[in-house]
Amino acid sequence: MKLKPPEGKLFFHRLMTGSNAFWTRLALLIWLSLFASCNQPFTVTVNDQAVYDPTGRLISSEVSDADLQGCINLAMQQQNVSSAEALAVLSCANSEIQNLERIGQLVQLRFLDLANNSISNLTPLEELPLLGGLNLSNNRISNVGPLFNIPNLASVSLAGNNDIACDQLQLLRDKFGDNLTPPESCRN
Repeated sequence: MKLKPPEGKLFFHRLMTGSNAFWTRLALLIWLSLFASCNQPFTVTVNDQAVYDPTGRLISSEVSDADLQGCINLAMQQQNVSSAEALAVLSCANSEIQNLERIGQLVQLRFLDLANNSISNLTPLEELPLLGGLNLSNNRISNVGPLFNIPNLASVSLAGNNDIACDQLQLLRDKFGDNLTPPESCRN
């Protein structure tokens, strides 16, 4: 009596020894190579913007402004930090930044230089409780109210923002004294 191998093993035996054995082995080798490569870390990008990085260097939800995000990425690289949340100093002067939405993720930020950009809305800065120094020279700022809601803010430069209301500017002078660099003029 001759024993037959189980049906699954017989199929595999025929597949690996039949006339298509070369192609079968090649397909199996490619499949195993692809499977093995899945164990390697990789960064996924869309339009040169990283959307996934297994090393955790990306913040969970990037800031809205691509120019600000580029500045953050560069600062992380230059300061050799693995997380944007670890940045204490960020200098983004002359970076064409317009929007500060979601900057609050930089929870350790103590000094921020945003001079010579196109920023008008300061509300997102209220989410930076440790921020102590801020350079906003030469932007498009007219409402400085959010600056009063940053508890550790001790020094502000607003030179070149001549559309700020004079009464708001006076309140800033009262709060910061000599640590305020005001614009040359204000709006009545």
